[in-house]
Amino acid sequence: MKPVCPLCNAVSICSMESISVERIVKMYKKILGIDVINEFGGISSIDCIRCLDCDLINFYPAVSGSELFYEKLQTFNWYYMAEKNEYVFAHNFVKTTDDILEIGCGKGAFVKHINSRSYLGLELSKQAQKLAAHDGVQVLNESIENHSINNKDKYDIIFSFQVLEHVVDARSFIESAIICLKPGGFLVFSTPSTDSFAAFSPNAILDMPPHHTTRWSDVSYNNVARLFDLDLIKLWHEPLQNIHRQFYFQTIFTRAFMNLFQQENRVWNESLIYRFSYVVSRLPSKIFSMFASKKFFLPRGISVTTVFRKRLGS
Repeated sequence: MKPVCPLCNAVSICSMESISVERIVKMYKKILGIDVINEFGGISSIDCIRCLDCDLINFYPAVSGSELFYEKLQTFNWYYMAEKNEYVFAHNFVKTTDDILEIGCGKGAFVKHINSRSYLGLELSKQAQKLAAHDGVQVLNESIENHSINNKDKYDIIFSFQVLEHVVDARSFIESAIICLKPGGFLVFSTPSTDSFAAFSPNAILDMPPHHTTRWSDVSYNNVARLFDLDLIKLWHEPLQNIHRQFYFQTIFTRAFMNLFQQENRVWNESLIYRFSYVVSRLPSKIFSMFASKKFFLPRGISVTTVFRKRLGS
């Protein structure tokens, strides 16, 4: 079966590379101690492909993590962060008279950053729903597709933070969110950005199946506005987070060494040249992360947040 873009349904795609599932499984065990072999259902390799029409990158065949997989990730205290740059940015769009929906709300951390008339979260993880309920946050264990059936034109703003990249059917997800949004309302997405430095860091297991199924660029988000008849109001890249400073320098120094060897950027790379470049980059990256001025050194961070508006009459 020929791959089809999950955003624009185009068949004009470019295969970037094929990745061994066995290698992904081994990396998960090495880094996180999680066995993900059953998540792939016997698939031996996945292809990383780019749509030539809308610029979306996705993995084929699409593999989305099970609830058990996400329960394992939730044991790490970094998985559901209470504070995020996109929360601070996004709360500026909320008024006290707004009805808010958050898709993939996790344990409901964002609601603590806003003051609105109403708030409802949707979350597929039952464990996360329980955590939210413990804090008194109203959360339904329901998909946006099902929610859209009886909630047309209901919400002033719909937020979805770090969720879209997990979704297999991005088109259905966005269409359903738009159905729930009032004309003139805002639709806010945040995802990792392929226009950030992290795109030059290979073997990023949490940025590929079974965790992430798609990768988003500024171009692909501009195409979301075109495809769904939305106004793109804002496209905001977060500044580099302190927690990612050493990761940033490690990535750019490693990439610099790889360039010396005329090595192209790859999604997956376990070559001897890459391993050598990574090792020799450790010391300078550590030094620079400690002493680079935070006041004057403000590179782009990992995540991008986009704000769309549903046109009146839509």
